Parts: sequence; C-alpha cells; structure tokens
Amino acid sequence: MDAPRGLIPFGRTPLGAEHSKSAMKNYSIYAIIASVLIFGVLFWFAHIGVVLSVIIIADLIIIFRVKNNSGIPLAVNLNHPFMESAAVADSEIMVRFSKDWINPGISRLKLVKDPLTGWNVHKQDEQLSILSGWDSNLSEKALNRQLSIINQAISLNNAINESNDEFEDARDREAQDSTLLEREWLPEDEIDVQGPLSRMFSSE
Repeated sequence: MDAPRGLIPFGRTPLGAEHSKSAMKNYSIYAIIASVLIFGVLFWFAHIGVVLSVIIIADLIIIFRVKNNSGIPLAVNLNHPFMESAAVADSEIMVRFSKDWINPGISRLKLVKDPLTGWNVHKQDEQLSILSGWDSNLSEKALNRQLSIINQAISLNNAINESNDEFEDARDREAQDSTLLEREWLPEDEIDVQGPLSRMFSSE
C-alpha cells in the first residue's frame, strides 16, 4: 500500500536511504562470510553447481531479511526533520502497523506481546492505550528497532509542531506502578537524527 497523499515513505527519505544503505552494507559482510564458509565446507564434498546454488540461496535469504528489516511502516511530509530540509509548515507523520495508515499522535509507542492477538503497539499515555495491532513476522528485536525509529520521528514531529514534551510527561509517570508496559528510553541502536534538526533550528 502506498503512503498517504503528500507523505513520503521512510525508505525514500534521505535518512531512510542512509539507513537502508548501512543495513545493506552490514548484511553484505555477513553474506560474504557465509559464502566463504559454505564454499570452504562443501567444496570437497559436493559438485561445484551444488555449492554455488547453496551460496546463492544463502545470499538471497540475507537480502530478503535486509528488505524486511528496512521496510519501516512510517511516512512523513516534507516538513519533517527526516527530510533534512527547513520546515515551512506543520510536520506530519503516519504509521501503518496493520491495514490502514494512522496518525500515531504525540506519545511514544511501546511494543507489547498479547498471547491471544499477537503484537500490539501501545501509546505511552496515561491510559496506556492500544494504538494498533502489528501484523508482522519479524522478530521482537527487529520490531523494536523499527519502533525506536518511529519514536524518534514522533519526538521530532512534536518538536517541529511545538507539541507538549512527552518525554518529561512520561518520565513523571515512570514512578507509577504498571504491570502492563515496561518503559524503554532511547535504545542504544537508535539512528542519529540530531544533525538535521540542529541545522534546521540554527538556520532560524
């Protein structure tokens, strides 16, 4: 499904393109290592055609994994910092965890596994409300990595639109007991998006 009119999928933003390039570079190294190992193990025991076939299949699996992991269900408009250009109007973002594109709002999001329905995305608001189910076969680690980028998009969207600081609000609620969600602040593998935002503010 294409992004809503006027919005650009994350993969087509400058930051998204850089993210995909970095992921492909990392997995290419894995592909080379896997190819060398497979060739070394099977060279003396199998026909060269079989060896090459196994290497090709292994490489295709790695490429398919890169494609899935880089397909972040996020779209932004031209005013969002991910576009690395000065904003001239309100920033907009949309996400698609299931069938339809939706506005995630201003709260950070959290991944929660429901034993009956599968993965759900919760808002870290006062009600800990469910935003959407997430139809995906990716691992929890991969989904959390994607969600960390989406959370950055939400925070930057709030900064451009001068929304309330959801970080401070959420930290104030951290003292409250909650058995539903386990907070996660700024994962270490978040990508660096401070540069474009800093340049934009410094140009004002």
